[in-house]
Amino acid sequence: MPNVPFIQYAGNSIVRNPFTIRQVKAFGFAVDADRARLQALIDKTLNLAPKTRYQVLSPTVLITFMRMGRLASKPPAEAAHGSFTENELNVSLLLAVEEKRGFLWLPARLAWHMPYLWLDSSNAMIAGRDTYGFPKQYGTLAIPSAEGENAVFSAAGEVIHRFAPAARAAILPIATARRTDAAALAFERPFAQVAGAAEAFVRGALRLTDPLLLIGASLGGLTADHLLNLVFLRQLPRIEDSTRACHQSIAEASSVPLAFRGGGFLSGDYEIEIPHHDSVPWAQEIGLAPAATDVRVRPHAGFHLDIDFELTAGREIWAAT
Repeated sequence: MPNVPFIQYAGNSIVRNPFTIRQVKAFGFAVDADRARLQALIDKTLNLAPKTRYQVLSPTVLITFMRMGRLASKPPAEAAHGSFTENELNVSLLLAVEEKRGFLWLPARLAWHMPYLWLDSSNAMIAGRDTYGFPKQYGTLAIPSAEGENAVFSAAGEVIHRFAPAARAAILPIATARRTDAAALAFERPFAQVAGAAEAFVRGALRLTDPLLLIGASLGGLTADHLLNLVFLRQLPRIEDSTRACHQSIAEASSVPLAFRGGGFLSGDYEIEIPHHDSVPWAQEIGLAPAATDVRVRPHAGFHLDIDFELTAGREIWAAT
C-alpha cells in the first residue's frame, strides 16, 4: 500500500490517533440476538482475510449508552490543542479470533466488534470512521449521569423511515431504554476492581460459563498494555461505481484501561424499544426483530461502568485496494 503523508488542512481536519478517553460513564444492556444472523453479518463484513477469521462467541449483544467527558489526541503536540466530548449509542458483540497455521485454524485472541454506532460529535465521527473504521453515524442522545436521575436512555438519528420516491430523511428515534419497575436510575453489586467487574460481567451479561478461562484467553498473545481488542471493517467506495470499494481492510486496535472508578449491575427491570427504519434495519439484521417491524426487548442484564482508557493506534490485519 502507498505510504504517503496524510494531507491535513482546514477543510480536511482530522484528530490524530491514538486517543485518551476520560470521564467515561457507560450504561449497557445485554440482549440475546440470533447467533446465525450475527455470524452471517460477521462473515459479510469481517471474514475477508485468508488467514484470519472471526467467530461469534456469544449470541448476546450489548446495547450501550456512553457519556465521554474528555477525548483528546495522545501525541503531545495535538494533546496541547484541547479536547472534545462525545455521547454515543453502540451495539457490540464478542468474537473469537482464529488464525490459520498451515491447514489448521487456531484460537488467537478475542475481539469486540461494533457494527452499529450513533454519536453527537462530528470530530469523533470523522476520526472514528476515517482512521479506525467505526461505523459512526451522527445522532442526538439523552443519557442520565448519576443514580437518582430518570432512568431513560435514548438515541435518535437521521433516517429514512420508509423507502419511497417522495420519502425524506428525518431525525427519528433509534433506540430507547427505560426502567419499567421504577423511575430512578439505581445501581447494585458494585465492583471496585477491573478483574472482579470483568468476571461478573462475563457471567451475568454474556452468560458464558467459564469466565476465568475466557478472560485468560482474551489476554493470550497480548501484552499487559493491550487488554481489550476491537476489530473494524475500513472501506471507501469507488467514485466510478459506489457498489465497489477502492480500499477495504480489516484492522484491530486495543483499549487500555487508565483508571477504573467502579462498575456493577443496574437495579430494576428495563425494556428497550427499537423502531424499524428502512435505512437502518439493525434490529432485523441481527435477529431481534423477525421482520421489518418495531420491536421491544427486555435485557437479561443491565450494567454501568466509570472508567478512563486509551484507544491505541491499532494495526492492519488485511487489506485490498
